[in-house]
Amino acid sequence: MRAAVVPAVNSSWQVKEVPQPQPELNQVLVKMHASGICYTDVHQTLGHLPGPFPRILGHEPVGEIVAVAPGVNTRKIGDRVGTAWIQSTCGRCEWCQRGRRMFCPYLKGTGIEAQGGHAEYMLMNADATYLIPDEVSYEQAAPIFCAGYTVYSGLRWADPQPHERVAVLGIGGLGHLAVQFAKAAGFETIAVSHSPDKDKMIRDLGADEVVRDGKSLAAAGGADVILSTSNSTQSMVGQHSGIAAGRPAGYDGRRCGAAVGLAHRSDHQAHSHNWQPAKWPRISLRSP
Repeated sequence: MRAAVVPAVNSSWQVKEVPQPQPELNQVLVKMHASGICYTDVHQTLGHLPGPFPRILGHEPVGEIVAVAPGVNTRKIGDRVGTAWIQSTCGRCEWCQRGRRMFCPYLKGTGIEAQGGHAEYMLMNADATYLIPDEVSYEQAAPIFCAGYTVYSGLRWADPQPHERVAVLGIGGLGHLAVQFAKAAGFETIAVSHSPDKDKMIRDLGADEVVRDGKSLAAAGGADVILSTSNSTQSMVGQHSGIAAGRPAGYDGRRCGAAVGLAHRSDHQAHSHNWQPAKWPRISLRSP
């Protein structure tokens, strides 16, 4: 099969013939229909994320199952599927036992320890695949397995309650999905964007309000959860004046709300996972 191969650190991708894999225990073979490009592909090419070379990248892969290993009963040939970052973990370490599989030291990640989707065919662990509805195109589905999975995981970790407000900081490739997820989940949703030219699109995506910064977020009544899709620390810190601001006296709001930052895997390996400075009752940096 043909694949885009990264032969060594900081090298050019090369499209070449490589052996076509065959499914083994708990695996399915997927014919690729789309494989999204993410800036993490650049980090991986530059060797910023540990792992072996050569590499076949691509962690937004979607396609059709063309073969299944013996014993796989949850998927069948012809299924339209995609997979996210995690192919498998040990299930036994402290991180796995705490439900944070993304930090497992034995994690096999799509496009690093396991072959990614920038190829004609790709192996996926059957229990790491997700069925794609027929009405969703492969091109639409591919980014959901990285950008979409990331922001939904942040929203899930924040655990907003039915009466609470969610603010999304940064309306780009991740943020425009976060707005839709928060609104579809039934939360009052505020977008924090510095780009007036995006206002109509943001409202069309479902945002109840559009504000420019933490001060204007506070003036609009604040938020219980800030889902930050920005990689700017300054921008993130500037929003904290808007956490649970303007709430009625005695309102709990989980005492202050939560700010959920989204970062690359390498960022989480380099920094503390739970940073709790005294001036903010809770700041949680959650991994996708």
